[in-house]
Amino acid sequence: MTVLRKAALGLLLATSAGALLLATLELWNFRQWANVPIREAASHRDDGTRILEDRVDFLTKRVADMELLVLILLGTSGLYALVFVASSYFSAASFARQAAQTVSQIQDQIGLAMGDLRELQEQTEEKLRSMLPGAPAAPETTADTAHEKQIAEMAARLAAWRDGPLSDQSKLQLLTDERTAAHLDATAGPEVGATLPILYLGFSRIYTQFDPARSLFYLDRALRLAPPKSPPASEIHYELACRFAASRDFPRALNALTQAFEHQFKALEERLANDIEEGGQLYELASTPPFDKAINDLLLNMSIGIG
Repeated sequence: MTVLRKAALGLLLATSAGALLLATLELWNFRQWANVPIREAASHRDDGTRILEDRVDFLTKRVADMELLVLILLGTSGLYALVFVASSYFSAASFARQAAQTVSQIQDQIGLAMGDLRELQEQTEEKLRSMLPGAPAAPETTADTAHEKQIAEMAARLAAWRDGPLSDQSKLQLLTDERTAAHLDATAGPEVGATLPILYLGFSRIYTQFDPARSLFYLDRALRLAPPKSPPASEIHYELACRFAASRDFPRALNALTQAFEHQFKALEERLANDIEEGGQLYELASTPPFDKAINDLLLNMSIGIG
């Protein structure tokens, strides 16, 4: 837009210079015609009439030239005004968008910093209490209970966010919860290892719609932490099957679905029965040869109770 405005300004300046030159030529011609001897034309009526008619025609042409000049000046001036106003509007809109993005990033950083500050404050208070003389020793399960409470609160929030779009405040809280989960994953160790996979599965479901790559990352992390042949592991395998089926990677989808049903889990059986119907997440997988036969075999094994 800046280039267009400069081009319009250059066009306006060139037109103004041309108009100035044309005005100078018109003034020069006017001075020449002003010195035509009218008295000589009076002695010869025919010659005087012809000269007068020529002057009238020339003046008429000059008036037409002046009209053209005014139209050109008005047109270029109007064009420059439009370009100037449009470029100013788009520049202001771009600045507003950049300002909104900057404010959002600052809010995210403030939220993350506040989370770190609260954790540091809690750790500092615990260390100070342990250093005071005569202070009772904290029970060994206090940290575990606090971690489990944090995870339960985050899981409840994730379950509530699945019902609708996220607000700006919810997105900020989601980033804070992700940072907290990563901190627990790195520091808490096996004490919370059984609950973190469910939390990562919740993160994956939130990011399914607008960040599939991040969703798959959390599914993979949840699968690594989940105990093998457990209900959380089967649920994670089922989620992976749905993601692979959505991207039409049917071999990997069938493999993940088979691993999900290595052990019988009633909730997954009911979900599979719904997902293979028309409109379900696994409908294309269940209706595409030769994977349809594998799905039928899986359903048959489930019906007769083969693990």
